[in-house]
Amino acid sequence: MKNIFYSGIMLVLSGLLSSQAAMALAEVKADTIVNKSTITLGDLLDNLEFGHDIWVMNSPAPGQKTSVSTRYLASLTRQHDVYWQNSRNVNQITVTRKGKSIKHAQLEHLIVQELTSKNLSDRKNGINFNNKNALIHLPEDGSVEDISVEKFTFHQKTGKFSAMLSVPTDDGTYKTATISGRTHAISHVPTLNKRVLPGQEITELDIGWTSMPTLRIGRNIIRTKAQLIGMTPRRGMTPSTPIKLSDLKKPTIINRGARVNILFHSGKINLTATGKAIEGGGRGDIIRVMNSKSHKTIEAMVIGPGQVQVLIGHYNIAQLQ
Repeated sequence: MKNIFYSGIMLVLSGLLSSQAAMALAEVKADTIVNKSTITLGDLLDNLEFGHDIWVMNSPAPGQKTSVSTRYLASLTRQHDVYWQNSRNVNQITVTRKGKSIKHAQLEHLIVQELTSKNLSDRKNGINFNNKNALIHLPEDGSVEDISVEKFTFHQKTGKFSAMLSVPTDDGTYKTATISGRTHAISHVPTLNKRVLPGQEITELDIGWTSMPTLRIGRNIIRTKAQLIGMTPRRGMTPSTPIKLSDLKKPTIINRGARVNILFHSGKINLTATGKAIEGGGRGDIIRVMNSKSHKTIEAMVIGPGQVQVLIGHYNIAQLQ
């Protein structure tokens, strides 16, 4: 009887101890925030008694997120005899790193300031970075204004530059980072400042200007307002985008099959006939028209709505009658 009593006590104590042990197990987090370059067990588990500094993986860039699978975490902790529970059935732990990241391209103003201080900004004022999408990391409360240029080199012949920057870190110190690239000449070309539909005539009020590297301006790029005024887009075009000659055409002012007045001027001779446009065209286009009386087909230049003019020397009077 006494043995049975003691056996019962031991079972109860064993159950209590097992329950307490389960309650003391570390618990996996669903998400966490870090402020350093590495992720450790202490970042991923609550109530962890030991192993806080065991490396799990590198942190994402400041301001970015990553995830750690609990399957990988189980494999890692097994190697270090660290036990934990996952009562919320978390599959992926989301890790966010404090801070922010900026691209090299966001530091163009620093390069412009250096060029200006060396009286070089008027010579070449466009900047290409060797890696414009490369990142520089800042503390959470940091800003671009906290970055300064420690050393700047520029080669006038090639336009290449290199800048050594002083960048603040999370712990209040500063680190160095280098950005490099090349300057290039910038030109301004006329563009549309709003959407103009095909068929609509472009006026001076529709024109704005945009900058682009001079070396990228090919022969087919519109360079003057005169090349735009009076033309119409062949298709829809995005405003503030450089325009190619092939993007434009003259607005059609005579449609195919339309009735036209055919004019002929040569010295004191002025003839007028009526006809029909065999093809459509815009002002200045040469189109084929048919004389309504003689049914002869001739070529003439569109000079206005419903009016074409025969080019002198192409036909004699007899051909027009």
